[in-house]
Parts: sequence; C-alpha cells; structure tokens
Amino acid sequence: MSAPTTPRCPACDAPLAESDRFCERCGAKLADEGSTDRIERDLLRAAAVSDRGLVHHRNEDAFFLEIVGDRNVAAVVCDGISTASASDVAARDAARAAGEVLVGAAGDPARDGTTATEEAIGAATGAVAQVQWTTRTRRVDPSCTLVSALCRGDEIVVGWRGDSRAYWIDDGGPRQITTDETLAEESVAQGLITPEEAARSPYLHSVTNWVGPDAPDRPPRVATVRPERPGRLLLCTDGLWNYLTTADALGDLLGALPAGASAAGVARSLADAAVGRGGRDNITVAVIDFDPT
Repeated sequence: MSAPTTPRCPACDAPLAESDRFCERCGAKLADEGSTDRIERDLLRAAAVSDRGLVHHRNEDAFFLEIVGDRNVAAVVCDGISTASASDVAARDAARAAGEVLVGAAGDPARDGTTATEEAIGAATGAVAQVQWTTRTRRVDPSCTLVSALCRGDEIVVGWRGDSRAYWIDDGGPRQITTDETLAEESVAQGLITPEEAARSPYLHSVTNWVGPDAPDRPPRVATVRPERPGRLLLCTDGLWNYLTTADALGDLLGALPAGASAAGVARSLADAAVGRGGRDNITVAVIDFDPT
C-alpha cells in the first residue's frame, strides 16, 4: 500500500495539513477545509481567485501574487494546457518561478522592467522543463500559458505567452493589453477572418505559443502601460474570457458590481460569473489596484 499523499498548496506548493484553510507560507485561502477546488489570496490592493469550475476534475490553473514594499506588485497567472502531461504542475511551477523573478525586479527600481519580464518567462520555461511526467500516455511535454505583470512606480509591464489575458480598467472602461497567440487571432491579423468569425472559430483556443520545452523558438510578448489615472489591472485565464470574449462584455459585467468593490470582491465576482455561466474550464482571475500618482 502506498503512503498517503501530503496535501500541498496549489499556489506555492507548500505542505498543508488536512484541516488547513490558509497556507502558512503564502496566505492563499482554500474555500473549503482540505479542498483545493477554489483558492483565494487577498492582499487588499491586490487579490486573486482560482476556481476548478464545474467540468474539469482538477484545477490546472495557478497564480502568484505578491506586494513588494508599499505599492509595487508582482503577479503571474498560468493555465496548464489540457492536452499536455502534468499541466497542473507545469502551471504551478511556472507561476512560482516567474513570480520570484518579478519580486526581485519589483524591489529594484533600477532594473529594466522589460528585461525582468523576459527573464521571468525564461525562468518559467526552465521550471516547466524540470517537471516530471510519464510517457505512458499520448500527451505531450508539460506546458502552460502565462500572463504576468510587474507594477512599479507609474508603469505596468505585462508579459505573456499563449491566450491568458491582461486588461487595464479605468473610468474609460476596460481595454485589452494582450493579444491572444492563437490560430484564430493570427488569422484575424492576416485579414483571413473577422473578429466575429474568430469568436466562433474552432481554433479560438489553439495556441501558437506557450511555456514549455517544446514551445516555438520566439521571444515572449511584452507591453508597457503607463496609465494617466488610477484604475485596475486584470489578469485572467480563458476560463473567464470564454464568457466575456470582448472588453465591452467585461465592462458590462464590471459595471453591474457595487461602486467601490474591493479587488478581492471583483475577483470573486468574476470567477463566480464564469462558474454561473457554465464553468466549462478552470477559472483564474487576479485584480490589482494601481495608482500612477
């Protein structure tokens, strides 16, 4: 008979006691005692929620979220690719490896944000390459998508691979920062199909870039945003944007929330909305309050 498996925190992989509701290392909250179906992290001005959804038997999403100093934030959201081996471990290890690099950059204002973001995604790739997996199935190497944010001073540096997204939200409404690296989105860019056709395309989630040892040999995407007024940064997996495919649809849902809703309240509401609309995939949402002044 094999020894019982020690429960581990899905956010940071620290050992958990069966009765734990909070991880002692990273503070992630487990929605139910002994359950990892839903985890939450509330740092007041930044928060994240990850939910298994209603269909998948395990949560293959992961996140990393830390505040450094008074206001700098390092955040990573990863989505394990379901056709890959050990995708839940790949997402968890990638998020942690990238997050640790971003934490170092968040505490060093002299460090270039774009370079740090590229290094973070490189660290994630290295971590995924070390994930142990079996060849007894027909699945491919462990892999995941990734979106990250380094929030320092008056700028936000976002990096990504795949189709996990980042949005900036302020009084002018939400706008998408990232561009999905998918066959459907690339067909739109080439003028082969319209955005409306892309939303109905069977290739909507066929990613053309990812984090993993078998990923294409091309650099990660990086974008720098310097907001002129306070707002919120939203990072999410496709488990959310499956139901809110456009920035306008996201804005409509956010507009229905109570005025002054906290970052944690917004993250929970968005995750709950995705579950309520079918929960066909794992759902992870990170929300960061950002004031450039």
